[in-house]
Amino acid sequence: MNRLQGFGAVVLALCLGLIGGYLWGGHRQAQIDEGREAKVSEQHAIALASATERYREAERGGQQAFANMTAALQKEKDDAKKRMAVLRDELRTGAVRLSVAVDAASAAAAAQAAAAGDREARADLLPAAAERILDFALEGDDIVRDLNACVDKYHRAEQVINEAGRQ
Repeated sequence: MNRLQGFGAVVLALCLGLIGGYLWGGHRQAQIDEGREAKVSEQHAIALASATERYREAERGGQQAFANMTAALQKEKDDAKKRMAVLRDELRTGAVRLSVAVDAASAAAAAQAAAAGDREARADLLPAAAERILDFALEGDDIVRDLNACVDKYHRAEQVINEAGRQ
């Protein structure tokens, strides 16, 4: 029985050693896994911070480009209004006249066109009517400028997003 007790003690010690080793190994593996997770989390955090900064920088650049586009659009509109104001003044003073082509059915219009050497008869517009036409043209030009600026801003935003995504 002594032998049996010695053998049992050895088996018990061996089992306890195996269990202890298993537990210690599991604990050690958990520490290794935690270290890996911490390292991966840190790498992800660094990558995320880097991507966030790239996008913020791209956003700042895009906002500056938009501001420049808006300023250029406003300058273009102001210049067009100044040119239109000069044209209005010239219409009021009679320095410039606007005319439209008319049907040369009337004898007076046909005679006038022939005397002037024109191929088509023309009729001068009254200054008030010419101003209304200019107002309409200016408004149309402003709409076209605004739409073109919108398209330009869209393409710039698309370019900024694509560039930030490639980095």
